[in-house]
Amino acid sequence: MSDSLKKAEKLLRKGRLSIPHARYFVTCCTEGRGKTLTDPNAGEPIRFAWRSLHKEDSIQLLCATIMPDHVHFLFQLGSRLRLGQVVGKLKSMTRDSLDTLELTWQDNYHDHRLRADKAAESFSRYIFLNPYRSQLITENETWPWWTRNRDYCPEFMKRLDDPPRPPKEWLDTPASIESLIESDT
Repeated sequence: MSDSLKKAEKLLRKGRLSIPHARYFVTCCTEGRGKTLTDPNAGEPIRFAWRSLHKEDSIQLLCATIMPDHVHFLFQLGSRLRLGQVVGKLKSMTRDSLDTLELTWQDNYHDHRLRADKAAESFSRYIFLNPYRSQLITENETWPWWTRNRDYCPEFMKRLDDPPRPPKEWLDTPASIESLIESDT
């Protein structure tokens, strides 16, 4: 591993806290940004892993999406596992299925602990809009890899058509994860 990669990983871990019952936004990427996570042989095991972590009360999954080369998920951490253990378990549970597609997870991940109560709304909307803003689909289509806990309904969902598709003006408004994080600190 190069010195610059080691330094970047150290910076990712700096300040990382694992607080039971706190809400987290996590992004995990494939090594080399391999682009086949949306293959059902990878995507379905990822969904299964999220459901399993939720059922065992390690997390309370709020929402998530699978992109071709990364996943975003928003959840409330339980008290059974630390944040790193949750991510490690997700990666471990999906390793074999990713291997069949010659994919591996990057060693590290990005996390942000949500501070403001209202922050979950913005992060959920970011996750939902990610495939649209990445131009993987048009606003007239529904992303099949979006997942939401049936007990969690962010306010923006009430403004969507059925099936859920975003208004065009949402896609015209740029959004960056950096600005979301900055507004939550």
